[in-house]
Amino acid sequence: MEDIRSRILDSAKELFFTQGYKKTTIRQIVDKSGVLIGSIYYFFKNKEEVFQSVVLDIFDKCDHLVSERFGEKESPVFRYAFMCALELHAVEMNRQICELFFEGYTSNTIMEEVVKHTAERTQTLFAAYNAGFSYEDYYARTLAIKGIMRNYIANRYLNQNQDIPLEQRTDLLVEMSLHAFNVTQSEIEQVKMRILNMNNKLTRMAILLGAKSLSG
Repeated sequence: MEDIRSRILDSAKELFFTQGYKKTTIRQIVDKSGVLIGSIYYFFKNKEEVFQSVVLDIFDKCDHLVSERFGEKESPVFRYAFMCALELHAVEMNRQICELFFEGYTSNTIMEEVVKHTAERTQTLFAAYNAGFSYEDYYARTLAIKGIMRNYIANRYLNQNQDIPLEQRTDLLVEMSLHAFNVTQSEIEQVKMRILNMNNKLTRMAILLGAKSLSG
């Protein structure tokens, strides 16, 4: 059964990447995957739920790339900030990822799952900085941060105000995000400077993220 689910998601992912979310239909996913239509509805309620799995998989791949590259030798603050920067770079460089994230962030259902998914991650990363925080505290802050990210992505996708440099957008997002989790200003400044000097690495990893997202 897991093999059938993987075939559905791989086929859907390719269609979403090549022709976009709106133009892709359940019938096209059925035809491309070679499964019965009942098999899709066994695993997923509708196209949006299929798409949600694809979007969350891209987030997981982003997380995996950062962990693979830096591992536990880097602080959780740096890893989180780098993931934020990598997401912005991937959106900037890859039109397909930009469109998928735009559609994902503008779906209330998918946005909710992205926030839950990320809040669980931040609760682990920033536990040492926020001893009194509950999951709801992380959820509220993650919701605000993802709202900022959604606006940045919409701005890019709709080609509005592109005179704001990517480096400036990244710097502001990192600063606001880390403040939300009570990271000290001195540590924030150190992390921002490191990320500013890693533009080439971010570019390479954004290209790799695009390739891995499509390949499965």
